[in-house]
Amino acid sequence: MNKTVQLVFVSLLSFSFVIVTIFVLLSAQGYNFDLNKRKIIETGGIYVKTAQPGAAVFIDGKYADITNSFTRDLLVQKLLPGSHNIKISREGYFIWEKDLSVDEKMVTKAQNIILFPQDISFNPLMSDIEEVFEIGNNVFLIQSTDGRLVWFDSAKDFRKDVLSAKEFKAIKGIKKIEFSPDKQKALISAKDGKYYLLSLDVNSGNLQLIEGLDKNISYPEFNGNSNIYHMSKGYLYSLNLINKKKELVKEEQVQGFALHGDGLYTLEAGLLIRTNVYIKTKETLTKTAFDFKKGSDYKLHIIEGRIFLIEDGRVFYYYNNESKGFEKVIESTKEVRYRSWSDKVVFVTGNEIWLMLLKDFESPFFRKADSFIFLSRFSEKIDDIAWIDDDYFAVIIGGKIRISEIDIRDRINFFELDEENHLKVWFSKDEKALLVLTGGNLSKSTKILP
Repeated sequence: MNKTVQLVFVSLLSFSFVIVTIFVLLSAQGYNFDLNKRKIIETGGIYVKTAQPGAAVFIDGKYADITNSFTRDLLVQKLLPGSHNIKISREGYFIWEKDLSVDEKMVTKAQNIILFPQDISFNPLMSDIEEVFEIGNNVFLIQSTDGRLVWFDSAKDFRKDVLSAKEFKAIKGIKKIEFSPDKQKALISAKDGKYYLLSLDVNSGNLQLIEGLDKNISYPEFNGNSNIYHMSKGYLYSLNLINKKKELVKEEQVQGFALHGDGLYTLEAGLLIRTNVYIKTKETLTKTAFDFKKGSDYKLHIIEGRIFLIEDGRVFYYYNNESKGFEKVIESTKEVRYRSWSDKVVFVTGNEIWLMLLKDFESPFFRKADSFIFLSRFSEKIDDIAWIDDDYFAVIIGGKIRISEIDIRDRINFFELDEENHLKVWFSKDEKALLVLTGGNLSKSTKILP
């Protein structure tokens, strides 16, 4: 090798060393070379946080690492801007997968990722059930096929008869049940138009016919634990359950009412008015009167502190505090059902699911409060729905239970649990398990959350 060749070789090595050093330094500072764009650009990252530790994270099909045993998170850095496939798996659990976008100098978050177990079994709790009414906090009122009403705490596996079969015969079929705020009383609306008060804090034998309520009233609500507010022929009344005294609450006719905290909300001549039930101060909340449809039925309803007006059970209007008026948020040809969770509401219209956010959201996606989001459409009717946690809910479709996330970035992950013909579903926070009604049997799943 002559001196010229040696000089060229050394120069090439030196040049290569400089180039490699530059790339190493740039990479260390978050830069990378984009082959498609043929230029050096700043990179981004993906932050993953799972409910279970030790979950394997794959980025674009390549193994990255597992989530931390203590913090249950993982940060993957130096990713080129653009779409990246994230797959999270753990043996014995359903796979979570989604394509997420990464921007320069930004970290994309995939938080509150729950991996649901594939092997979920259901254990029987009660049989011979006619109907189940949820009281709250894992407690139910169950109508048995032999004509009893049973108070049941699923977390403690404790039950007691609150109405015997003989006493139940006085009620000509249950139309609806309303529970008092302390959950110790139940207002039973019978199919024959009569109303009964049932005490739930003692054993059987505490059923009272309420004389002041008849079939002409509509939408009775507890105010506290001893007063029933109700409408009759356009006027709003209050009935004290202790002294049996009935009072006219409003001199004017109302088109609807709702109770929330110290506020009585009424629709008077189409205007929404809030009255403090203690100091009797009034505030008109809407600027213009609502345009009611002749022949339609209207109900004011408070969901997680927000005011809704429901028309014929299938059209929902939301009171917008900024515009000071009602805005239509959802309409269906059939009854609209909903389930709320703290700061969000999920609506079901036949075979569709919609989500309404009640506050500004940053995770799992960025959306403003009052956003109304389409989630899913199915070929079959949705039979029931229940929230599991902030970002997941369970639905029954065609008798099968599916768990869904609310993260609308890319495709929504669905996890189908079993093949049983289920009718209703609830979630027990204390037990971290699903409760399902299948035929006339109530069952509880094994734990689905860590």
